[in-house]
Amino acid sequence: MGTLATKAIAGLGAAGVTGTAAAGVWYINQPKDVKSKLVSEGLTLVGDSSRAWRAVFLTHKDDKDFVQFTGIESNQASNSEGSKVSSACAKALKVESSSKEYDSSLEKARKYCTVPEFKTVEAKVLFSDKEISSEDRDWKNLFTIHKEDAYFIDKVKKASSDNNITSSSQAESVKSKVQKFCDDLKVKTPNSENLSDYEKYCLQTAPNARSFYEGKGRRFVGSGEWGGKFDAIKASDSALFTAIQDGATLNNNSPAETGGSKLQAGCDKEVVKEMHAVDPKAKDRCFN
Repeated sequence: MGTLATKAIAGLGAAGVTGTAAAGVWYINQPKDVKSKLVSEGLTLVGDSSRAWRAVFLTHKDDKDFVQFTGIESNQASNSEGSKVSSACAKALKVESSSKEYDSSLEKARKYCTVPEFKTVEAKVLFSDKEISSEDRDWKNLFTIHKEDAYFIDKVKKASSDNNITSSSQAESVKSKVQKFCDDLKVKTPNSENLSDYEKYCLQTAPNARSFYEGKGRRFVGSGEWGGKFDAIKASDSALFTAIQDGATLNNNSPAETGGSKLQAGCDKEVVKEMHAVDPKAKDRCFN
């Protein structure tokens, strides 16, 4: 066989080996299941947050295919139905590429198990792992926390068509008005203004005053610090002695140890209250 022919055959052999190797690499790199396929497409999966799955439920609950895929009941609360969506997606994402269910599972997962286009403020807030207000205490707390904010008061007035609401209103009497403002807002489109308003004025509130103030960066007075705290505030807090004396007689000359003990006892009782019921002075008396 001639030299040129030998080289040609050798070249074809090398090309065949290269082609086979390339085919092997292509096969190895193929997604093995629905999840890896979606990731390879650059899509972002929903994740593990229960609130995120509630957001997905709210976004797609009126879609008949989604209802069939997940087994949800569209008229139920997101708290109960979000877990059904999560379970349906977890199952779909595991379907392997060799399965006859692969194509249909991929289609459903691509549509319902990745980050959606949010339709409402509520859905987007939940997806960011923040909790919405829903309890009686929230509406009273929200009014108490924001009542000195003129923008907030104006928004609540407009939502309920009640111009009699002021910063002096009682939380109990206006809680339903605050709820209406937040409920109206959460179903609006999630533009920047609506989101900003909801996240500032309508998120779930802390269960008590201590949790609220510590969430704002304040530190509850520690053991051994109460005497010093009493001495630091007694001259400027005119209502302090009456508020904490509890049968004792306190004044500016009271020993730090005595005053500190009474202050601690008073604060221990005060900071477990909800924000609408706590003494506003607790912030300065009980926290640093």
